[in-house]
Amino acid sequence: MQKNWTDTPLYTIADWVMKLAYINLLWFLFTFLGVIILGFFPATVAMFTILRQMLLKEGSVPIFKTFLTVIKQEFVRANAIGLMLVVIGYILYVDFLYLGTTDGYLHSILSVVFIVLSIAYGAVCLMIIPVLVHFELSFSQYFKHAFLFSVINPHIVIFMGAGIYIAYRLFNFLPGLTLFFFGSLISLFIMWSATLAFNRVEKKQQRLQPSEDK
Repeated sequence: MQKNWTDTPLYTIADWVMKLAYINLLWFLFTFLGVIILGFFPATVAMFTILRQMLLKEGSVPIFKTFLTVIKQEFVRANAIGLMLVVIGYILYVDFLYLGTTDGYLHSILSVVFIVLSIAYGAVCLMIIPVLVHFELSFSQYFKHAFLFSVINPHIVIFMGAGIYIAYRLFNFLPGLTLFFFGSLISLFIMWSATLAFNRVEKKQQRLQPSEDK
C-alpha cells in the first residue's frame, strides 16, 4: 500500500514551517494594529494559544480565526498582565540606577538582592504567558504559578534562556528570517519547554495522589 505523502516527515516539517511563518506575520500585524503598546501582549497570547494547540495536537487549528478570537477574549487580561510586567521591570530599572549610587557593604547586599529579584522577574516573564494559555486562574495566581513553576523547574528556565540566546544569534546571522520566524519560533520553543514543566509537575501530583488517598 502506497503511503500518503501528507504523512511523510518532509510534509510535516514543511507544514510546520509554513504555519510558523503565517503565525509570525499575524503576530507582527496585530502588534502594530494595536499601536504596539496595546497590541503586543494580546497578539503574543494569541500566538502562544495557537502554538499550544499545535503542540498538543488538538485537531486542525483555524489560525486566523483563533488569532482574532483570542485577541478579543484576552485583550484586557493580556494587557493587564503586560502592564504589571512593565511596571515591575521599571521598578527594577530604578533600583539598578540607585544601586550605582551605593558602595561598601550596602552595595554588596543590595547587589545580591537585585540579582535574585532580576532572575525571578526574568523567569516569571518567560513562564507567565504559557501559564496564561494553559490554565484558567485568577489574575494574581498567574504570577504565583509562573513563579512556582520556575522554582520547581529551574533547569527548564535555564533551557529556555539558552534557547532564546541561540535564536537571537541565529536571527542576527540570518536577519532575513526575522520577519517570518522571530516571534513564532522563539514562542514555540518557550511553549514547548513550559509544557515539559507542566507535564512534569502533573506527573508528580499523580504519583502523590494515591498515597494521599490512603
